[in-house]
Amino acid sequence: MPQNSIETQFSVSYKSEKESTSRAPVRSQVCRNAGSNQQSASVSEEPLTALTDEQEAHFRQHGWVKVEDFWSENELRALRAALETLQQNGKLTNVATEGDGKTHTKIAHNLQLCPLAPEHPLFRSLPFHPKVASAIHQLLCRSDPEQSACCYLSQVFWKPARHGLGTAWHQDNAYFQVEDATQGTAMWTAIHDANIKNGTMQVVDTLPEILPHERELTSDHHITCKACIDEQKAVPVELKAGGVIFFDYNVPHCTTANTTENPRAGVAYHFLNQAHFRDRVFPLPDDADWKTPVVVGPLCTNGRAEYGQKVDFWEGITGAEI
Repeated sequence: MPQNSIETQFSVSYKSEKESTSRAPVRSQVCRNAGSNQQSASVSEEPLTALTDEQEAHFRQHGWVKVEDFWSENELRALRAALETLQQNGKLTNVATEGDGKTHTKIAHNLQLCPLAPEHPLFRSLPFHPKVASAIHQLLCRSDPEQSACCYLSQVFWKPARHGLGTAWHQDNAYFQVEDATQGTAMWTAIHDANIKNGTMQVVDTLPEILPHERELTSDHHITCKACIDEQKAVPVELKAGGVIFFDYNVPHCTTANTTENPRAGVAYHFLNQAHFRDRVFPLPDDADWKTPVVVGPLCTNGRAEYGQKVDFWEGITGAEI
């Protein structure tokens, strides 16, 4: 899978819409410039909480929570345009096979790109968005100003119209092997409306252990725990485009087939409390540009430490206003 970074000019005008006034301000999650004690000017002094108390409580109890309208219309438009640019440029690869785990289908059924962040400035900067950083700090650091969290992985799944193949049941921690799965969370964004008809995400409440996984033979690399899942306990999570679902690393989840007349795409970022960081044990292409930037907390440098330059959400590194 080609992983070369592109520097496509991104001309969509992009500014965050005003946050809901129902969200109470919390303490600043400070990102500091590398080598100094100066606070980064790109981080608000009083960022608003991304999640309500009820949403955070649901995550603590079930291991997952959905958040409607997480992204504004302008933000969603920018995300969709960036993803469509990658798709049109052939950056997404068909990972579906003919049931043998090796022979790729002649018709693309399941397009994927991983890691996603290196392929477009917008996706590189997305995890630094104050809304994202605030939600991650709530869920993984319990808003403790002394704790930091990193972006551990990023990827996209594009399910083509009429013959999109779902991604089989699995737990992220079967890949990541983090000692405490509650210290990590995925954030899955619905780029298009995601519903039962087009195969939206389904989840089962989090488990204390990693279930047995085996190779999923409809994919060239995925693994699955589908033999262990009681699908009567599955919850389909329907989301309008721009909504997200957060789920910890031990939540079993899957998507199903997209047989509708329109494609469905989901962008997934994975985050990890920095105190529980471990080096990668999951496979990626040999030329993959895998970085794990700290996106919130005192160890965050807005990308300077990891990329050598500031890559936060509000300043596009291609020179285009996003």
